[in-house]
Amino acid sequence: MAINASNRHSARHACITCATGNGKGIAVTSLVYPSTSCLAVFDPYGEYEGRFGRRKAFSYRTRRGFARAFAAAWKSHKPFVVVYHPQADRDRLEEMEWFGQLMWMASDGNRVLHVLFEEFGKCTESISKDDTIAGEIATGGRKFGMIAGYVFQRSAEVPKTIWGNCPIKVIGAQEYTADVKRIQDQLGCSADDVADLGRLNQAFSAYVPAYDDRVKTKCHYLVARGLMDFSRQAALVYPNRHLVKNWSAEQKRLHQESRFTLVNPEILK
Repeated sequence: MAINASNRHSARHACITCATGNGKGIAVTSLVYPSTSCLAVFDPYGEYEGRFGRRKAFSYRTRRGFARAFAAAWKSHKPFVVVYHPQADRDRLEEMEWFGQLMWMASDGNRVLHVLFEEFGKCTESISKDDTIAGEIATGGRKFGMIAGYVFQRSAEVPKTIWGNCPIKVIGAQEYTADVKRIQDQLGCSADDVADLGRLNQAFSAYVPAYDDRVKTKCHYLVARGLMDFSRQAALVYPNRHLVKNWSAEQKRLHQESRFTLVNPEILK
């Protein structure tokens, strides 16, 4: 069970919310998790097979395989990314509960353990109180060194237990007015501030003939660290970094004049 409770740990839980196709994965890997973190991921859709941004990730489909790998990585005292991607025929809520309980048992207030719940909106049954292990980690994990992240598309579908206990909120482009209103209340931003995220993402998209589609080269976010306190941040999309050199004159101008702080400028070097 969780050991070494301590109130010296600050609250650093995070919510990451973006409409589909607007850079949830980029936000998670570029804005939230440092490369030195010890990170365990619940990943029901296989988002992080082999890679977590520029870090190597080790993914497992069975409880036994994941538990063994996590125990060995945690015991090593070295940074790691281990991912539990349960098989499709398993009950998603039961698998999340098992994963969370394992993290709770492993947590040690003398160390920091990052725990990420990917596609969390698909693993909830209520928008009020969250009585699952994910809710318990949000409310009580801090004192045992746990730092949780919850990734979802719509904030209006996430329990208040989670939203209210995550002082860090990474907001990407949105599609629903109900979500925009909730974000405005939390961040103190305007509806236009949120709408700009999608407009800018689209402005920095590029057509790729091989995909017969447009892909994003730069994604934009509002990042809150507490109530009514936010900054503007952007990240280049690492897999599409080769397209940056083909930016149009207008895209280059927008980039140079941007109010958004670029978090990974080294990609341009």
